[in-house]
Amino acid sequence: MKEMTGSLFDLSADAICITTNGFVNTQGANTMGKGCAGEAKNRYPGIQMVVGGRVQKHGNHVFMLSDQIELGEWVLHTPDVWENHITPHALISFPTKEHWREPSILKLIERSAEELLGLAAAFNFTNVLIPRPGCGAGQLSWDDVCPVLNGILDDRFVAVTFG
Repeated sequence: MKEMTGSLFDLSADAICITTNGFVNTQGANTMGKGCAGEAKNRYPGIQMVVGGRVQKHGNHVFMLSDQIELGEWVLHTPDVWENHITPHALISFPTKEHWREPSILKLIERSAEELLGLAAAFNFTNVLIPRPGCGAGQLSWDDVCPVLNGILDDRFVAVTFG
């Protein structure tokens, strides 16, 4: 895994990961209030419903959140009350915690990294951006998370530090 500093949403990549949790409220939305999840919710209104629907149906796992419509263009299909969003890269959920109020879980980050590796292989991604999962609102130390990710993710993956 490589590392770099920049803005997760403004860098060029095949895909970007958005850290998420396993909580879905009574309206079917995933709670995405802070960090890159909060920024994704602001950039792509309705993404919280997409994540919430996938978590409700399949559990707290890594998911492709967007579909490719043409070479190089991806669409995030959001509920009818919002417009669909065209993105230059695929959007992928990356669970780090079970509940948004609780700290991130290193074992869940490990499982998410393994699932992400499989998803990247399935879609032939060569450049996937990931924030430092669990190291903001998740309350984990990068010194603890980095070795876990390095043991799983190869040079196709770039951990981005906001700068």
